[in-house]
Amino acid sequence: MNPCAVAIAALLALVYVPAQAQDPPVTPKEIQDTWVNKTLIGATASGAAVTLKLQPDGAASLVAGSTTDTGTWRLSEQGYCTTWKSIRAGQERCYSVRRAGAVMKVFNPDGSLSGEFKEIR
Repeated sequence: MNPCAVAIAALLALVYVPAQAQDPPVTPKEIQDTWVNKTLIGATASGAAVTLKLQPDGAASLVAGSTTDTGTWRLSEQGYCTTWKSIRAGQERCYSVRRAGAVMKVFNPDGSLSGEFKEIR
């Protein structure tokens, strides 16, 4: 294959790398160090306003659009997990988090976007 064609193919491959792969992961330690005892403010994937609070004792609270719930949270190997009293009928779900500039993007287990946090207070 022509060396110029190889270089062009390599360049095109770089251009089409998914954005998620380019965003660095937020580690569980960083979640522990920067999210606990704070209020995270952002939006769900559908655009509803969301506020999340994670407490040091494992308690959690969430307001997402017109939904308000409380439950528990824990760190996982890839990020964090939550179990809500009402949401998902109390079934635990774990998330991974990636940083896109100042925004923390939260991903469901299937890789779809769950939401993003733009502010930590």
